[in-house]
Amino acid sequence: MDGNVTWSNVTFLNYMNVTLINPCMPEQKQPQHVMYQLANICFIISYLAPGGEKGLLFMHSSLIIGFFIFAMWAWNVVCSPSMFSWNFLFVLMNMGQLLHILYNMRKVKFNPELEDVYRHMFLPLQVSRHSFKKLVCPDYSQVMSLHPGEAYAMQNLTKTDRLGLLISGKVNVVSGQHFLHYIQAREFLDSPEFESSRSGVEEKFKVSIIATTPSRCIVWQRQSLEYLLIKETHLSTVLALLLSRDITRKLYAMNEKMVTEKGSHLDIRLPSFTGSIASQEDTKKVTESTVFGSKDFVATGHGHTRVLHSE
Repeated sequence: MDGNVTWSNVTFLNYMNVTLINPCMPEQKQPQHVMYQLANICFIISYLAPGGEKGLLFMHSSLIIGFFIFAMWAWNVVCSPSMFSWNFLFVLMNMGQLLHILYNMRKVKFNPELEDVYRHMFLPLQVSRHSFKKLVCPDYSQVMSLHPGEAYAMQNLTKTDRLGLLISGKVNVVSGQHFLHYIQAREFLDSPEFESSRSGVEEKFKVSIIATTPSRCIVWQRQSLEYLLIKETHLSTVLALLLSRDITRKLYAMNEKMVTEKGSHLDIRLPSFTGSIASQEDTKKVTESTVFGSKDFVATGHGHTRVLHSE
């Protein structure tokens, strides 16, 4: 009797071990199961995903479903723990990718002032919100407030080691006691100085920049900004374009104050062309004076002239 009990216990334990390790019986194994077909259909659908973030989201979602069905097929149908482990690992990996994409797709919000700057200056040039967030984060920039009469930079005193963008308000640019031009919101405060100076070289402002109304600006230190632009190439290209356009606008503003003796504005767009025109006019005057100085002409009627004598 003791032997029968011992043998039945051993048989039961062996059955439990087989059931836990390999939950399905050999006669239940059907590799061509419907779950196998569904998993492969999910894989085919994932390969048809379009490009972009939404396409990646769709692809990883399909892969998660496909690998999960494959894992259930491996555990319940073909009874392969190793296949189940690998497919379940693929499920976890795709879930991680899915969460990463969802995190990057979240909408980055700014305060109303920075939102206005982003929409009017950087969004038309296809700068993402994440790149703009890096540009205006406290690690690379700081926001300053200027009261009326407060100076952002003083002539021959302030170093040109930063770049400022006016967010709101109005600022005047003065050289000595002479007003040059004004700066309004969404314009750079010191783009000419920033572009003309170099890192590591101490140069001073040649003008004074003074607020006329309550103003706010965002300021980047040169070294930290250059470090960021090395990593963000697209942002570097966009900022170079914005600075060039801002400098051009300032040059035209200065051109409006430059007039000739006759009261006409000078044209700074084509200096070589205007200079060549002036030289051609001078040459024409010298030639005419030489010709008309060496001969005397007299009118003979009908619009004709006749040479009286020549030297």
